[in-house]
Amino acid sequence: MKFRGKHSEVYVEDGKAIKVFKPQFRYNFWKEVRYLTILQRRTFVPKLFGFNAEELKIEMEFVNGTFIRDFVRERDFENVIEVLKRCLDVCFYLDRMRVQKEEMNHPQKHVIVADRIVFIDFERAYENPNPSNVTQFLEYVRKVTGLTPDVDLVRRYKRFYGIGDYNVLKANVFSSCKS
Repeated sequence: MKFRGKHSEVYVEDGKAIKVFKPQFRYNFWKEVRYLTILQRRTFVPKLFGFNAEELKIEMEFVNGTFIRDFVRERDFENVIEVLKRCLDVCFYLDRMRVQKEEMNHPQKHVIVADRIVFIDFERAYENPNPSNVTQFLEYVRKVTGLTPDVDLVRRYKRFYGIGDYNVLKANVFSSCKS
């Protein structure tokens, strides 16, 4: 199995995902290694087994699951809502860490739904005093469900990134859902 991206190629070997960056994307390689290393204690990133700086190669856990784009299309609304809530929680965690992941408004191939939620491709991540993972992901939620947050609650959340404001925002978005 092989996946080709703009900056790298990923193939599966012995149950591991091997990501090899193109030489001109050395900086992206180091960002991916950095954020996978920082986030290793969390279950929402693949386990990092090692990396080779000369070959620009990262060995990590192969997560056998479904890309979120396919999960959203194939599952019933209640299951989709639960997964979207869990993804939003991960985005909140990243916001609190002041890590801007990028691509969260179109996470189709950046989130894998398996026995857990796994975010991949941290090569574009960077530190940001005002990250927008939650707000980007809320745009995706709007696209796939039609659910929209109260704009004032979004602004309030973005002011302090507090857990209370986040919980109110999350409850507001999903208030019309059973789950």
